[in-house]
Amino acid sequence: MEVEVGLRCPSCREPWLRPTAVPGRFRCVSCLHRFELRSVCPGCGEHQTIVRMASTATTECGHCGSSMLVEV
Repeated sequence: MEVEVGLRCPSCREPWLRPTAVPGRFRCVSCLHRFELRSVCPGCGEHQTIVRMASTATTECGHCGSSMLVEV
């Protein structure tokens, strides 16, 4: 049985992505890269409705499945 520690980092693929104090921003505690949750998918350009305040915010595009997180 695999235990899910947290969201996977788009950079290092480790499950250590954590939300920061700023809504829609995340930081990986493994590689220390910072990310921002975008409303337009960087992969396919499809616009998504995002919930920045929820701790369980979906970070994958509902259209193509790629990450909605962009490194800042």
